[in-house]
Amino acid sequence: MLPISISIDPSFFEEEEICGFKVTKQRKEMWAVELDMLAQLDRVCKEHGLTYFAGAGTLLGAVRHGGFIPWDDDIDVYMLRPDYDRFVQLAGEFEHPYFLQTSLTEKNLLHMHAKIRNTLTTGATKKEAKRDINNGLFIDIFPLDGVCPGKLPDRIQRVKNTFYRKCFVAFNNMHDPSVSFRTAGFKGKLKYIQHFVLAKLFARNKEKLFRKYDSNLKKYSVPGTKVWGNRTLVFPCPKSRRPYEDWQDIITLPFEFTEIPAPAAYDSMLRQQYGDYMKIPEDKNGTRHGELTVSTGEKEGSESD
Repeated sequence: MLPISISIDPSFFEEEEICGFKVTKQRKEMWAVELDMLAQLDRVCKEHGLTYFAGAGTLLGAVRHGGFIPWDDDIDVYMLRPDYDRFVQLAGEFEHPYFLQTSLTEKNLLHMHAKIRNTLTTGATKKEAKRDINNGLFIDIFPLDGVCPGKLPDRIQRVKNTFYRKCFVAFNNMHDPSVSFRTAGFKGKLKYIQHFVLAKLFARNKEKLFRKYDSNLKKYSVPGTKVWGNRTLVFPCPKSRRPYEDWQDIITLPFEFTEIPAPAAYDSMLRQQYGDYMKIPEDKNGTRHGELTVSTGEKEGSESD
């Protein structure tokens, strides 16, 4: 049995072909686990008066497919920064097997955004699976931050952001058992030394480093900032920059056997990000996160088995 709380009709798990892509039972099970986590997110947000909505490929899937893009493997949701900051303080609201993973709740991880994970499952790349972190299947929660209108302060903010992210990479590599100075080549040894120095000098206090990164990222996420976007993965956020008002007018769209909140301006947003978004691509990549090791059954032993 799947380690989920919601009830799902058995017909949902039947293998089918959608847009020329074979959706297997295992992929349907993975979706079910993620939809269950979405239900948990929805519960917590409603209890605390927080707003979230579909973003990126999840928004595209909701509009074009009425659910997941057939070859997609996760759920992406957005929150405006004030709601996001309140949300990440609610880790205690997610009880086993659910886990709100952030840089402040996961000891050996520095990450830019939050994830909800199902601890009794596995959804990790081969490299991630070796790390001592929660590697359950997940959904992503991204903050939307204000974009500074001035070129110079935006440049300064970007330089700081780049530096902090390099420190994140250094910290994570120092906690990756597959990264070894002894077995690395010459360039690998130089990179190892660089990461070692960054981690020791700037990531010794992981929580302090993350708070500096977070404070810099949301510096302009204040009333009066006219343009907001997802700046965690791509700081310039050219494909997600939108007027603040576009992130406030929220509707509901069908998503598989449930519903998901979405921006009312979804058509303009999707055209900005994908162009002719209703056109089905010829090259259907089966996963957006690399080759995942996936297990949807209850696990025994460590969380990264």
